[in-house]
Amino acid sequence: MDKRFVTIHDVAADAQVSTATVSRALNDPWRVSPEALQRVNESIAKLGYKPNLRARLLARGGSGTICFLLSNRPFLHTIHTQMLQGAADEANELGVQIVYATSTYSPDTPPSEIEMPRILAARGFIDGVIAAGTNTPNMLQALDELELPHVVFGTNFLTRDDTTLPNAVYVDDESGGYQATVHLISLGHRQIRFIGDISFPWYRRRYSGYVLAMREAGLTAWPAVGHRDKTAQTISELTMGYNALNDLCDNGEKFTAIFAGGDMGALGAMRALTNRGIRVPADVSVVGFNDEELAQIAEPPLTTVRVPKEKIGAKCVELLQDLIKGAEPRTEPIMVSVQLVLRESAARIPSNKLAAT
Repeated sequence: MDKRFVTIHDVAADAQVSTATVSRALNDPWRVSPEALQRVNESIAKLGYKPNLRARLLARGGSGTICFLLSNRPFLHTIHTQMLQGAADEANELGVQIVYATSTYSPDTPPSEIEMPRILAARGFIDGVIAAGTNTPNMLQALDELELPHVVFGTNFLTRDDTTLPNAVYVDDESGGYQATVHLISLGHRQIRFIGDISFPWYRRRYSGYVLAMREAGLTAWPAVGHRDKTAQTISELTMGYNALNDLCDNGEKFTAIFAGGDMGALGAMRALTNRGIRVPADVSVVGFNDEELAQIAEPPLTTVRVPKEKIGAKCVELLQDLIKGAEPRTEPIMVSVQLVLRESAARIPSNKLAAT
C-alpha cells in the first residue's frame, strides 16, 4: 500500500477495530484497552500511517502546546532561563509541551504591525502564551487580536503608572526592598542609599519598600540614584551601579550602605568602591536584588533578595492553563514572595561610624 495515502480507515481495518478506537488511541490513549492500543500502534507502524496534525488539534479542542514568548530581553539573563525551566517542568507535570520564541518591538509599534513568531501567527498550533521579558500594552493587544489566551510576567511590564495586570505573575518587589532595607538598619546603618532607575516599575516598587522601611525607622529616605539605558540590557545595569556609586562619591555624599535594586547594579557599585579603595563590607555594606548566579561568587559574596525564578515560571503555566480551560479571568495578579539571603557583603556598622551617623 502507498504510505502517502494510508488513512485512519486503513489502520482500523488492519487492527480490526473501529475508526473511533483509532482516533481515541491517537488522542486519548488511556481510553483504549491495552490490547486494542497495541494492535492500533502495530498497524500504524506497519502501514506507515501519518496522523493529520490539524485534524488531531480539532479533535482534541487544542494543541496541548503553549509558548514562552520572550520580548525585548536577552535570554542570557538568568531570570528568564530559570523561569523557562520552571515553566517547562510544570508544563511536563500537566502533560503540556512548551515552545520558546522571541519578539523584538517598540512600545510605539501598532499591535497589528508587531512581527509575531510564525508559530503564533499561524493560529491553531498554540493554545496560549506566557508573555515574558519586557513588554508594553501593544503586545497584549496583538495577542488579543490573535485570540490567544495569555498571562504576563508582570514585574517587567512597562506602564505609565503603578497599576498591575490581573492575569499576571509578579515578584513582590516592595516587600523585597523593605526586607533589604530593614536588614541594613538592623545592622546599625542610617545613611543608606538606593541605586536604581525608578523610571522602570520594578526599581520603583523596590524603592518604595526602601522608603517605607526608612520612614518607619525615622530615617531620611534619599532620592534614588542611577540611570539605565531603556534597552534594559544586563551590562547597562552593571554600568549604572558603577556610575551611580562614583557620582555619590564625587558629589561628597555620605553613606555607609548601598541597597541596589538589582544584583548587577550592586556588583557595579562594589567594583567602583574597590577601585576607590573603599572596602566591602568593612567601610560600606552592599545589598542587591534577584540572587543572580554571580552574586554567590562575588568578592565578597553578595547579600541579596532571592527571587524564586522557577516558581514564577511554574505559576505562569498554572495560570495560563486555567485560562485555556475557560476559567474566569482573575481580578488580582499572583504575587510571588521573595526572601532575603544573607552573605558577606553586608555587616554591622563599626561603633565609631555609628556614632558619627
